Amino acid sequence: MKNVVRMTILAIALGSLIIGYYYYLSHRDMGPKEAPAEEVSELDKVLQKDFANEYPETPRSVVKWYNRIISLYYDENTEDAQIEALCDQAMMLFDADLLQVNPREMYVAGVKADVMDYKTHNRRIVSTDVSSSGEVEYKEAGGRKYAYVLSYYFIKEGSDFSRTYQKFALRKDESGKWKILAFELTDSGGDPVGSQ
Repeated sequence: MKNVVRMTILAIALGSLIIGYYYYLSHRDMGPKEAPAEEVSELDKVLQKDFANEYPETPRSVVKWYNRIISLYYDENTEDAQIEALCDQAMMLFDADLLQVNPREMYVAGVKADVMDYKTHNRRIVSTDVSSSGEVEYKEAGGRKYAYVLSYYFIKEGSDFSRTYQKFALRKDESGKWKILAFELTDSGGDPVGSQ
C-alpha cells in the first residue's frame, strides 16, 4: 500500500512539473517583438534607387530600369510631384547629348502631356520586356562604344490590347556607364516607324 501512495504522489508531482514547464514555455516572453516589415512599393523602390552609386551595369539593365520608371508614369495613382521625381530618375539614365536636346522642363512637360493622353484614352502599360542578352547589338564608332536594345510594351486601352516596340541606342560614357542616347518606335523590332 505504501508503494501505491508513493507512486501516486510521484505521478502527481511529475504531472505538475510537466504542466508547469509547458505553461512556462507557452507564456514566456521571447524578448522584444519586431514590428512586421513594411512592404516597400514599386514607386518607392524606383524613387529610392541611387543611380549615382548603384548604376546598372549592362545596356539591358539600364533599359529595364527605364521601363520600370515609365510604367510608373502612367499609373493612375501617381501624382504630379511623383512624376517629376520619376523624370529626374529617368534622366539619370540619359546620355549627355540626350539631356542637352531634352532639358528637364521640356522632358517633364512632355511626360505629363503623355500621362494625360494615356488617362484620356484609358490606356496603361500592362507589362514590359527587353530583348535577351544575346540579342543586344554592340558596335564601336569614333572610339565610342554603342549598344542597341529592343524593348516591347504590352498596352491595354479600354478592353483592347496592343504591343509596341522601341529600339534604344545606348552609349558608354567616360566613366564606363551605359547611357540612353536615343530611342525610337519600331515595327516589331524591325525598321523604325517614328521617333520618340
